[in-house]
Amino acid sequence: MNYREVRASEPQAPWEFWMRAFLKLARFVLLLLIVPVIYVLCDNPLDEQLAMRTKLDQLKEQRDTLKADRDKLLRRMEWVKNDNAYLETAARDRLHLQKEGEYILRFEGQ
Repeated sequence: MNYREVRASEPQAPWEFWMRAFLKLARFVLLLLIVPVIYVLCDNPLDEQLAMRTKLDQLKEQRDTLKADRDKLLRRMEWVKNDNAYLETAARDRLHLQKEGEYILRFEGQ
């Protein structure tokens, strides 16, 4: 007879039975706790990647609008530097300037 057969033939104490049952339950609970932790650790980078992609898309849209505004301002600056007719029109409309001896009538809409 080997050790296992001898051990199995001996009557068990009640505390040994409960200790084995407790150890089996503890292993099961430990397994239940480890699986969600592994899932959370592995799943989190995908959420961060999605958030970074949406942020990148927002920044690209912002970049495009800023480029369009910059181009518009550069065109206006070139007109002010080179085009006297544009400069005169801008001075009359925005600054309400007029030439000497000239009368300007403005009609305000409601």
